[in-house]
Amino acid sequence: MKPLFKPTPAAHITCRVLLSVIGGYVIANLSAMLISYLPSDNKVDGIVAGMMSSFIIYTLIVIVVFAVKSTTRAIFFIALLVVLLSVLVMSLEKAI
Repeated sequence: MKPLFKPTPAAHITCRVLLSVIGGYVIANLSAMLISYLPSDNKVDGIVAGMMSSFIIYTLIVIVVFAVKSTTRAIFFIALLVVLLSVLVMSLEKAI
């Protein structure tokens, strides 16, 4: 069975750019929320540590999206991370 259309390299690059921008933003914010829930002496310190680490996580997600061999693997990787982090954040919010 032949596919209806063959994606061009420009379509793959556009998809990766959108995936890295949107997926990186979502993952960075979810991870910042998780880090802010870590026990610390001061709640503000946890929030600041979460926000500072979100810049590193966002950068790493962009690198991973462009380093993966195929666009499909990048999509599955980002989707898996989003689901995993969302479940962790929801379980921690119910626990607190």
